[in-house]
Amino acid sequence: MTSDTMEGVVVTGAAPEEQLRRTRQRWQRVGRAANITAVLTAGVLDLATTGVIFGSLKTFGGAEISGLVNLPAVVIMVALLFVRTRFPMPVLVATTVISLVIMSIFTTAQPLFCVLVALHAASRRGSLRRSLLALGIALTTVPMVVLAVHRSYDDPTPLDWIFPGVFFTVVVMTAWGVATRDRLSHERNRDLQGEIDVRAEEAAHAERHRIARELHDIVAHSVSAMMMQAAGARAMSQSVAKDAPDDARLDTVQRALGTIESTGAQSMRELHRLLGALREDQIHGHQPSSLDLDPEHSPSAQPGLDDIDALVEVPRSSGLIVEVHRSGHAQTVDPSVGAAAYRVVQESLTNALKHAGRGALVDVYLAWQDTELQVQVRSRASHGMRPATPNGGTGLRGLRERVGLVGGSFEAGWSGEEFINTAVLPVRPPTSGGPAERRAPGTAGRE
Repeated sequence: MTSDTMEGVVVTGAAPEEQLRRTRQRWQRVGRAANITAVLTAGVLDLATTGVIFGSLKTFGGAEISGLVNLPAVVIMVALLFVRTRFPMPVLVATTVISLVIMSIFTTAQPLFCVLVALHAASRRGSLRRSLLALGIALTTVPMVVLAVHRSYDDPTPLDWIFPGVFFTVVVMTAWGVATRDRLSHERNRDLQGEIDVRAEEAAHAERHRIARELHDIVAHSVSAMMMQAAGARAMSQSVAKDAPDDARLDTVQRALGTIESTGAQSMRELHRLLGALREDQIHGHQPSSLDLDPEHSPSAQPGLDDIDALVEVPRSSGLIVEVHRSGHAQTVDPSVGAAAYRVVQESLTNALKHAGRGALVDVYLAWQDTELQVQVRSRASHGMRPATPNGGTGLRGLRERVGLVGGSFEAGWSGEEFINTAVLPVRPPTSGGPAERRAPGTAGRE
């Protein structure tokens, strides 16, 4: 399987579900490696500060003891850090107690690094009260550090007390501040995710009503035309029957045409009844989404290419950086093609806001060719971070079906740090129904 980019058309060799699974596995491996690195680094630094690496230490009683006696305690602290995400507060308390015990025995031992890692884990999840409690527990080590530094001087000055206290307090507060920033960011993302899910459900409900109305208009027009033709043919057959009253075939034709007319009338009544039920459900159940990316149009309206500029304004106000690029000579397209192009841009912007978050960069390209319109949306997270892959659920599948119904093709996938949605749409949809069998340029022969 391969992934290439050809003249603005992205070609992917793996399904979105497979890409999502691979991305998750990759970031899980990175997370595990970062976790192990942080724990081992803290362990090595505490081995150094407790004399395990550099030799002996003096006790407050004046005795000189090998630093190796601290090796079991440091190993226990390192082992506890591997379960800090499951038991953050117990691990913080345990590592703090072990550090205090070591510092209360040896004059220059300062095993603070495991405590800092445990403090970060305990403060980055949960409530503010628990975060402040974790900070208070970690700060209990500062007086012992100040006392150890003070004991190392023969004739200490007041500055020898103040500087170590301020320095190590700043170190502890920095670790707590980083964890607090992560906690607040996680809470904002969680709230935003919940709001996006609610509004996406509302938008999906409104979209179902809009599609029902579109379907009603299309089917009602076709059925009405069938009924009129059947009625006209039956009237014509009755006129012919006067000239040939003994022809039994005319009676059969008249009965068939009458059946077509009555069945059409029944279908029209069912369509009106169904649409009425949907309207009642909308009135008494769900209301149209207030977060529809095109709030100036009602659900029954048929949005198109002229509405894309207005469409991007709401995501811009929500934090996305969106630019629209046009090339080629614009043409008048069939309304169904314009609606398909609009939905591709709308779904892509929604996915960018949901998966890449605020500050994401989104470029919308509308490239006109002789008989085709290429709509491409490229999204990437800010600061070089790679956003999560949009799932392969109803969103992308719905776009592929919608584009296919007007005779176009749709592809989605990664190209470097960008997630790209590309739709190639005919200016005029094919007269024969059904999705187009052709692929986007460059996909021939790809499985």
